[in-house]
Amino acid sequence: MTDPILHHYDASPFSQKAQKLLGIKQLAWHSVEMPMTAPKPDLEAITGGYRGTPVLQLGSDVFIDTVAIADALDHFFPHGTALTDETKLLSDAMGLWADSLFAPVLGSAVALYAADWDEHFYNDRAAVFPHLDFAALPAAQELMADRITQLARQLNAQLVDGRNYISGDACGLVDVHCWGVLWFVRNGLPHIANELLGLDALIDWADRMDNLGSGERLVSDYDAARAALLQPPADLAGFPGAKERSSGLEGWWDTPVQISAVGADRGGVAGILVGQGDRFTTLRVDGADLPMRHVHFPRQGYDIHRV
Repeated sequence: MTDPILHHYDASPFSQKAQKLLGIKQLAWHSVEMPMTAPKPDLEAITGGYRGTPVLQLGSDVFIDTVAIADALDHFFPHGTALTDETKLLSDAMGLWADSLFAPVLGSAVALYAADWDEHFYNDRAAVFPHLDFAALPAAQELMADRITQLARQLNAQLVDGRNYISGDACGLVDVHCWGVLWFVRNGLPHIANELLGLDALIDWADRMDNLGSGERLVSDYDAARAALLQPPADLAGFPGAKERSSGLEGWWDTPVQISAVGADRGGVAGILVGQGDRFTTLRVDGADLPMRHVHFPRQGYDIHRV
Protein backbone atom coordinates (compact mmCIF):
# COMPACT_ATOMS: atom_id res chain seq x y z
CA MET A 1 0.00 0.00 0.00
CA THR A 2 1.25 3.45 -0.93
CA ASP A 3 1.86 6.06 1.74
CA PRO A 4 -1.16 8.27 2.39
CA ILE A 5 -1.37 11.64 0.68
CA LEU A 6 -3.30 14.26 2.62
CA HIS A 7 -4.69 17.26 0.75
CA HIS A 8 -5.30 19.97 3.34
CA TYR A 9 -4.40 23.32 4.86
CA ASP A 10 -3.26 23.56 8.47
CA ALA A 11 -5.60 26.32 9.68
CA SER A 12 -8.65 24.07 9.31
CA PRO A 13 -9.82 22.11 12.37
CA PHE A 14 -10.97 19.39 9.97
CA SER A 15 -7.46 19.10 8.57
CA GLN A 16 -6.16 18.89 12.12
CA LYS A 17 -8.52 15.99 12.74
CA ALA A 18 -7.15 14.08 9.75
CA GLN A 19 -3.57 14.71 10.85
CA LYS A 20 -4.43 13.44 14.31
CA LEU A 21 -5.89 10.23 12.83
CA LEU A 22 -2.60 9.70 10.98
CA GLY A 23 -0.75 10.36 14.23
CA ILE A 24 -2.78 7.81 16.17
CA LYS A 25 -1.95 5.29 13.46
CA GLN A 26 1.73 6.41 13.63
CA LEU A 27 1.91 6.69 9.85
CA ALA A 28 4.23 8.52 7.51
CA TRP A 29 2.20 10.63 5.11
CA HIS A 30 2.68 13.09 2.27
CA SER A 31 1.38 16.62 2.79
CA VAL A 32 -0.07 18.43 -0.23
CA GLU A 33 -1.28 21.85 0.83
CA MET A 34 -4.30 23.29 -0.94
CA PRO A 35 -5.35 26.95 -1.06
CA MET A 36 -7.69 28.07 1.71
CA THR A 37 -10.18 29.52 -0.78
CA ALA A 38 -11.68 28.60 -4.14
CA PRO A 39 -10.74 28.00 -6.85
CA LYS A 40 -8.64 24.90 -6.15
CA PRO A 41 -8.09 23.53 -9.66
CA ASP A 42 -5.47 20.90 -8.81
CA LEU A 43 -7.55 19.34 -6.04
CA GLU A 44 -10.82 19.63 -7.97
CA ALA A 45 -9.27 17.84 -10.94
CA ILE A 46 -8.35 14.88 -8.73
CA THR A 47 -11.64 14.70 -6.80
CA GLY A 48 -13.91 15.49 -9.74
CA GLY A 49 -15.05 18.80 -8.24
CA TYR A 50 -14.86 18.56 -4.44
CA ARG A 51 -12.71 21.29 -2.91
CA GLY A 52 -13.16 20.85 0.84
CA THR A 53 -10.53 19.84 3.36
CA PRO A 54 -9.34 17.24 4.21
CA VAL A 55 -9.03 14.73 1.36
CA LEU A 56 -7.03 11.52 1.75
CA GLN A 57 -5.55 9.91 -1.35
CA LEU A 58 -4.33 6.30 -1.47
CA GLY A 59 -3.21 5.78 -5.04
CA SER A 60 -6.33 6.27 -7.16
CA ASP A 61 -8.68 5.89 -4.18
CA VAL A 62 -9.74 9.30 -2.89
CA PHE A 63 -11.52 9.62 0.47
CA ILE A 64 -13.63 12.65 1.33
CA ASP A 65 -14.13 13.89 4.90
CA THR A 66 -12.98 12.73 8.32
CA VAL A 67 -15.29 9.74 8.73
CA ALA A 68 -14.35 8.20 5.39
CA ILE A 69 -10.67 8.87 6.14
CA ALA A 70 -10.88 7.08 9.49
CA ASP A 71 -12.61 4.06 7.94
CA ALA A 72 -10.02 3.96 5.15
CA LEU A 73 -7.08 4.13 7.57
CA ASP A 74 -8.51 1.31 9.70
CA HIS A 75 -9.06 -0.79 6.57
CA PHE A 76 -5.75 -0.24 4.79
CA PHE A 77 -3.57 0.16 7.91
CA PRO A 78 -5.12 -2.23 10.46
CA HIS A 79 -2.09 -2.33 12.75
CA GLY A 80 -2.09 -0.40 16.02
CA THR A 81 -5.05 1.45 17.46
CA ALA A 82 -8.43 1.00 15.78
CA LEU A 83 -9.92 4.43 15.11
CA THR A 84 -13.59 3.43 15.06
CA ASP A 85 -15.72 1.18 17.25
CA GLU A 86 -16.90 -2.12 15.84
CA THR A 87 -20.46 -1.02 15.07
CA LYS A 88 -19.42 2.58 14.21
CA LEU A 89 -22.46 3.83 16.18
CA LEU A 90 -20.54 5.58 18.96
CA SER A 91 -18.08 7.30 16.64
CA ASP A 92 -20.87 8.42 14.29
CA ALA A 93 -22.95 9.71 17.21
CA MET A 94 -20.01 11.64 18.65
CA GLY A 95 -19.44 13.11 15.21
CA LEU A 96 -22.93 14.61 15.37
CA TRP A 97 -22.25 15.89 18.90
CA ALA A 98 -19.04 17.52 17.69
CA ASP A 99 -20.98 19.14 14.83
CA SER A 100 -23.31 20.69 17.41
CA LEU A 101 -20.20 22.12 19.11
CA PHE A 102 -18.69 23.32 15.86
CA ALA A 103 -21.75 25.39 14.94
CA PRO A 104 -21.30 28.02 17.71
CA VAL A 105 -17.51 27.79 17.35
CA LEU A 106 -17.78 28.67 13.67
CA GLY A 107 -20.23 31.45 14.42
CA SER A 108 -17.94 32.86 17.10
CA ALA A 109 -14.96 32.83 14.75
CA VAL A 110 -16.91 34.66 12.05
CA ALA A 111 -18.17 37.21 14.57
CA LEU A 112 -14.64 37.81 15.90
CA TYR A 113 -12.64 37.91 12.67
CA ALA A 114 -14.87 38.60 9.66
CA ALA A 115 -14.49 42.38 9.87
CA ASP A 116 -10.75 41.93 9.25
CA TRP A 117 -11.04 39.57 6.28
CA ASP A 118 -10.32 40.82 2.79
CA GLU A 119 -13.19 40.80 0.31
CA HIS A 120 -12.12 37.58 -1.44
CA PHE A 121 -11.82 35.57 1.78
CA TYR A 122 -15.07 37.00 3.16
CA ASN A 123 -17.00 36.14 0.02
CA ASP A 124 -15.50 32.65 -0.09
CA ARG A 125 -16.52 31.87 3.49
CA ALA A 126 -19.98 33.34 2.94
CA ALA A 127 -20.37 31.00 -0.05
CA VAL A 128 -19.10 27.96 1.85
CA PHE A 129 -21.50 28.58 4.76
CA PRO A 130 -24.62 30.03 3.11
CA HIS A 131 -26.78 29.28 6.17
CA LEU A 132 -24.90 31.84 8.29
CA ASP A 133 -25.97 35.47 8.48
CA PHE A 134 -22.53 36.98 8.96
CA ALA A 135 -23.91 40.44 9.80
CA ALA A 136 -26.07 39.09 12.64
CA LEU A 137 -23.40 36.98 14.36
CA PRO A 138 -21.62 39.71 16.39
CA ALA A 139 -24.83 40.32 18.36
CA ALA A 140 -25.03 36.62 19.24
CA GLN A 141 -21.48 36.24 20.60
CA GLU A 142 -22.50 35.84 24.25
CA LEU A 143 -25.08 33.18 23.39
CA MET A 144 -22.61 31.24 21.25
CA ALA A 145 -19.90 31.41 23.93
CA ASP A 146 -22.36 30.12 26.52
CA ARG A 147 -23.31 27.20 24.25
CA ILE A 148 -19.64 26.30 23.73
CA THR A 149 -18.88 26.29 27.44
CA GLN A 150 -22.04 24.27 28.18
CA LEU A 151 -21.00 21.55 25.75
CA ALA A 152 -17.42 21.67 27.05
CA ARG A 153 -18.73 21.03 30.57
CA GLN A 154 -20.64 18.04 29.25
CA LEU A 155 -17.48 16.59 27.74
CA ASN A 156 -15.54 17.34 30.93
CA ALA A 157 -18.13 15.37 32.90
CA GLN A 158 -17.47 12.35 30.66
CA LEU A 159 -13.76 12.55 31.46
CA VAL A 160 -13.83 13.47 35.14
CA ASP A 161 -13.72 9.86 36.34
CA GLY A 162 -10.03 9.75 35.37
CA ARG A 163 -10.29 7.92 32.06
CA ASN A 164 -7.63 8.79 29.52
CA TYR A 165 -9.98 9.12 26.55
CA ILE A 166 -13.69 9.50 25.93
CA SER A 167 -14.34 5.76 25.56
CA GLY A 168 -11.77 4.61 28.14
CA ASP A 169 -8.10 3.79 27.77
CA ALA A 170 -7.83 3.92 23.96
CA CYS A 171 -8.19 7.00 21.80
CA GLY A 172 -10.04 6.94 18.52
CA LEU A 173 -12.31 8.83 16.17
CA VAL A 174 -14.68 9.75 19.02
CA ASP A 175 -11.84 11.73 20.59
CA VAL A 176 -10.65 13.21 17.33
CA HIS A 177 -14.13 14.50 16.46
CA CYS A 178 -14.24 16.51 19.69
CA TRP A 179 -10.56 17.42 19.94
CA GLY A 180 -10.50 19.04 16.50
CA VAL A 181 -13.19 21.56 17.44
CA LEU A 182 -11.57 22.33 20.79
CA TRP A 183 -8.21 22.71 19.01
CA PHE A 184 -9.81 25.56 17.08
CA VAL A 185 -11.22 27.10 20.27
CA ARG A 186 -7.85 26.94 22.03
CA ASN A 187 -5.96 28.34 19.05
CA GLY A 188 -8.45 30.79 17.59
CA LEU A 189 -10.92 31.88 20.27
CA PRO A 190 -8.80 32.88 23.30
CA HIS A 191 -11.66 34.64 25.10
CA ILE A 192 -13.63 31.37 25.14
CA ALA A 193 -10.58 29.17 25.75
CA ASN A 194 -9.97 31.10 28.98
CA GLU A 195 -13.44 30.11 30.18
CA LEU A 196 -12.49 26.44 29.85
CA LEU A 197 -9.38 26.56 32.02
CA GLY A 198 -11.25 25.36 35.10
CA LEU A 199 -12.34 22.17 33.36
CA ASP A 200 -9.31 20.19 34.43
CA ALA A 201 -10.30 16.80 33.03
CA LEU A 202 -11.05 18.36 29.65
CA ILE A 203 -7.79 20.29 29.51
CA ASP A 204 -5.75 17.23 30.54
CA TRP A 205 -7.46 15.16 27.83
CA ALA A 206 -6.89 17.85 25.19
CA ASP A 207 -3.21 18.06 26.14
CA ARG A 208 -2.99 14.27 25.96
CA MET A 209 -4.46 14.39 22.46
CA ASP A 210 -2.02 17.14 21.44
CA ASN A 211 0.88 14.98 22.58
CA LEU A 212 -0.11 12.10 20.30
CA GLY A 213 1.40 14.07 17.42
CA SER A 214 0.48 13.72 13.76
CA GLY A 215 2.73 10.98 12.42
CA GLU A 216 5.65 11.65 10.08
CA ARG A 217 4.82 14.50 7.73
CA LEU A 218 6.60 14.54 4.37
CA VAL A 219 6.25 17.55 2.09
CA SER A 220 4.83 16.68 -1.33
CA ASP A 221 3.04 18.33 -4.26
CA TYR A 222 0.35 17.85 -6.86
CA ASP A 223 2.74 16.31 -9.37
CA ALA A 224 3.29 13.43 -6.94
CA ALA A 225 -0.45 13.22 -6.22
CA ARG A 226 -1.25 12.97 -9.93
CA ALA A 227 1.44 10.33 -10.42
CA ALA A 228 -0.08 8.23 -7.61
CA LEU A 229 -3.33 8.01 -9.60
CA LEU A 230 -1.62 5.53 -11.93
CA GLN A 231 -2.15 2.81 -9.32
CA PRO A 232 -5.46 0.97 -9.86
CA PRO A 233 -8.22 1.49 -7.26
CA ALA A 234 -8.78 -1.10 -4.55
CA ASP A 235 -11.48 -3.77 -4.80
CA LEU A 236 -14.71 -2.28 -3.41
CA ALA A 237 -15.86 -5.70 -2.20
CA GLY A 238 -13.27 -5.58 0.57
CA PHE A 239 -14.24 -2.15 1.91
CA PRO A 240 -15.81 -1.69 5.37
CA GLY A 241 -19.57 -2.15 5.18
CA ALA A 242 -19.42 -3.32 1.56
CA LYS A 243 -22.73 -4.65 0.21
CA GLU A 244 -23.99 -6.27 -2.93
CA ARG A 245 -25.59 -3.80 -5.29
CA SER A 246 -29.04 -2.99 -3.95
CA SER A 247 -32.02 -3.66 -6.17
CA GLY A 248 -33.53 -0.50 -4.68
CA LEU A 249 -30.94 1.48 -6.65
CA GLU A 250 -31.34 -0.57 -9.80
CA GLY A 251 -31.77 2.48 -11.98
CA TRP A 252 -28.81 4.29 -10.44
CA TRP A 253 -25.94 1.84 -10.85
CA ASP A 254 -23.37 2.75 -13.50
CA THR A 255 -25.20 5.99 -14.28
CA PRO A 256 -24.06 9.62 -13.85
CA VAL A 257 -24.76 11.14 -10.43
CA GLN A 258 -23.52 14.07 -8.39
CA ILE A 259 -22.63 14.13 -4.70
CA SER A 260 -22.32 17.26 -2.57
CA ALA A 261 -22.05 18.13 1.11
CA VAL A 262 -25.17 18.94 3.12
CA GLY A 263 -25.18 22.46 4.59
CA ALA A 264 -21.93 23.73 3.07
CA ASP A 265 -20.74 24.51 -0.43
CA ARG A 266 -17.56 22.47 -0.91
CA GLY A 267 -18.18 21.71 -4.57
CA GLY A 268 -19.99 18.78 -6.13
CA VAL A 269 -18.49 15.66 -7.66
CA ALA A 270 -19.97 14.27 -10.86
CA GLY A 271 -19.21 10.65 -11.64
CA ILE A 272 -20.57 7.16 -12.19
CA LEU A 273 -22.13 5.40 -9.20
CA VAL A 274 -20.20 2.15 -8.77
CA GLY A 275 -20.60 1.32 -5.08
CA GLN A 276 -22.68 2.00 -2.00
CA GLY A 277 -22.32 0.08 1.25
CA ASP A 278 -22.98 0.89 4.89
CA ARG A 279 -19.98 3.26 5.11
CA PHE A 280 -19.13 4.58 1.64
CA THR A 281 -20.74 5.84 -1.53
CA THR A 282 -18.25 5.49 -4.38
CA LEU A 283 -18.12 7.28 -7.71
CA ARG A 284 -15.91 6.47 -10.65
CA VAL A 285 -14.45 9.74 -11.87
CA ASP A 286 -12.85 10.18 -15.27
CA GLY A 287 -11.54 13.17 -17.16
CA ALA A 288 -9.28 16.16 -16.47
CA ASP A 289 -6.57 14.27 -18.40
CA LEU A 290 -6.04 12.04 -15.36
CA PRO A 291 -6.37 8.27 -14.88
CA MET A 292 -9.67 6.90 -13.66
CA ARG A 293 -10.10 7.16 -9.89
CA HIS A 294 -12.62 6.11 -7.25
CA VAL A 295 -13.88 8.91 -5.01
CA HIS A 296 -15.39 7.69 -1.73
CA PHE A 297 -17.84 9.68 0.42
CA PRO A 298 -19.23 8.85 3.87
CA ARG A 299 -22.91 7.97 3.81
CA GLN A 300 -23.68 10.63 6.41
CA GLY A 301 -23.62 14.32 5.52
CA TYR A 302 -23.69 14.06 1.72
CA ASP A 303 -26.53 14.12 -0.79
CA ILE A 304 -26.61 12.19 -4.05
CA HIS A 305 -28.54 13.35 -7.12
CA ARG A 306 -29.00 12.16 -10.66
CA VAL A 307 -27.22 14.23 -13.27
